[in-house]
Amino acid sequence: MKAQYEHKSYTAEIKDLDLKNRIVTGYLSAWTKDFHDDIITQGAYAKTLKERSSQILFLNQHNWQMPHGYFKELFEDAHGLGFVSNPLPNTSYSNDALELYAQGIMKEHSIGFEAVKWKWDEENKTREINEIKLYEGSNVTLGANSDTPFTGFKTLTVQELNDMSTRIIKTLRDGTMTDDGFRSLEIALKQLQKEAYTRGKLDASNQPGPGPTNPQQIDFAQAIKQFTQTLN
Repeated sequence: MKAQYEHKSYTAEIKDLDLKNRIVTGYLSAWTKDFHDDIITQGAYAKTLKERSSQILFLNQHNWQMPHGYFKELFEDAHGLGFVSNPLPNTSYSNDALELYAQGIMKEHSIGFEAVKWKWDEENKTREINEIKLYEGSNVTLGANSDTPFTGFKTLTVQELNDMSTRIIKTLRDGTMTDDGFRSLEIALKQLQKEAYTRGKLDASNQPGPGPTNPQQIDFAQAIKQFTQTLN
């Protein structure tokens, strides 16, 4: 059976952000089970890195028309697939990405790949991927696509969701990104509002008496309204 091209996202671990030289260091994937019950095993990238590491691109939002360039380093270690970028170019989308990294809003990386060798673990109900052909790694903002929820929500507490919203609101008010970057954050804020509200309702249903009103919800709505007005 021919391998299919897939995307797989992970909550990002940024090891270092060198804004002066525009270099990002972090991980594209980890060896842990993901939200789709897949596990990429250590060594799965060994062949592709040996054969084509110089051809693997660092993209913005999986968009082949928005490349940040090639990776300076790609390597496997005990944690996962690590990377060091080359200096990001002086383009509008790369500048937006660097600001989102700096503000702590950029929270996901994703890979574009084919699963060359894998097996199904019936006992644990997981797909174990043992060999990957890697084509690209991308930064992915939680607001990249309004139809694709940010999978990192699953690992965040309500307080962490509210903290993220505070950072986004600050960037909406004070940031210097492009219109596309700001619109992406508007989508992100709406996604956060929905997730925080749903999570808050679940928490309240497990507590006796009426749940408390969350003032952060008002900030969400007001920030979206104010930001939308600036685009008109």
